[in-house]
Amino acid sequence: MSKYCTAFFKLCLIVCLLLFSGEQPTEALSEILSSSQASDLFYQGIEQTEKSNYSQAILDFTQVINSESKWVTAAYTNRCLVHLNLNQNQAAKSDCTEAIKRNSNQTDVYLNLGLAEYRLGNYYQALSQYQEVIKRDKENYQAYYNQGLVYVALQDYSQALKNYEQALLSEKLETDEQKSLIYNEKGLAYFNSGDMANSLTELTQSISLNPVNDQAYYNRGCIHYKTQHYLAAIDDFNQVIKLNSDSAQAYVNRGISYYAMGLEQAALRDLNRALHQFDKQEQLIAYQQTLNLINQLKEKREISGQSILA
Repeated sequence: MSKYCTAFFKLCLIVCLLLFSGEQPTEALSEILSSSQASDLFYQGIEQTEKSNYSQAILDFTQVINSESKWVTAAYTNRCLVHLNLNQNQAAKSDCTEAIKRNSNQTDVYLNLGLAEYRLGNYYQALSQYQEVIKRDKENYQAYYNQGLVYVALQDYSQALKNYEQALLSEKLETDEQKSLIYNEKGLAYFNSGDMANSLTELTQSISLNPVNDQAYYNRGCIHYKTQHYLAAIDDFNQVIKLNSDSAQAYVNRGISYYAMGLEQAALRDLNRALHQFDKQEQLIAYQQTLNLINQLKEKREISGQSILA
C-alpha cells in the first residue's frame, strides 16, 4: 500500500466548547474589580471568543481570574477551553486543573482536561480523566469516544472498538452526524487491526448515516485501494473531491489508483493537481513528496520508452 494511501482521520476529540477563546496575555492584570465588573468582563470574554478574538478573550478571562470574584472558577474553565482551541495544551491543562480544584463537580472540565493530556501524549492520564466523566455521567458518549481515540493511539484496537460501541449505545447520542463520526473511527480501528472486511462495513455505515462525510469516503477509498478494488477507490475519491475540492490528498490517492490501473495520463494529471493544491496550501513536505512521486512515474515511463505527459 502506498504511503500516500493510508486511511487516516484527523483526531477530532470532542471538546465541549461551552464558552471559549484566546492567547496567553503578555502580563497578568491585577485590577481590583467589583462583582458587576467581573461579570461584565466574563461575558465579554465569551463574546470575544465567539468572534474568534482569542487574545482579547484571554485578557478578559485573566482579569476575571485576578478579581477574586465569584466568576473566577468559570473564568478558569473558559480560559482552559480557549487554550485548547489554540492548541496551547500545557496552559489548558493548568487552567482545567485549577478549575477542578475549585469545583470538582464540573463534568465537562474533566473531558477537556482529558483532551489536554491526550494532546500532550499523556495517554493514561487522559484515560483517567475520561473515566472521571463516565463516573459522573454513564451516558456521556463523548468520554467513551475520546477513550477510544486514546486506545487507538496506544495501539489497543480491541479496547478502542469496545469504547466506540459503548459510545453508540448512549441515549445521549442523537444525531446521525455524531453516529457517522463514531462509525468512521470504528472503521479505522478495524483497518489498523488488519480487518479490512469489518473496516469496509463500518465506513459504509458511516457514509449511509452522513452522505456528506468526506473523511469516510476518503478512508473507504483507501481500503478499496489496499484491497486492489481500484475502480471503487476512484469512485470514493471522486466523492471526496466533489464534497471538498481542496482535498489535495484525494487527488494524490485517485492518481495512484489510476496508475495502478495503467492509466498513467490520468494519474499524472491528478498528481499535478495535488501538487498545485499543496503549493497553494503551503504544505511543503507533502508538495515535495508528491513531486518526487511524479518524477518517479516519469522515470518509469522514460525507461519503458513512452512519451512523458507533464
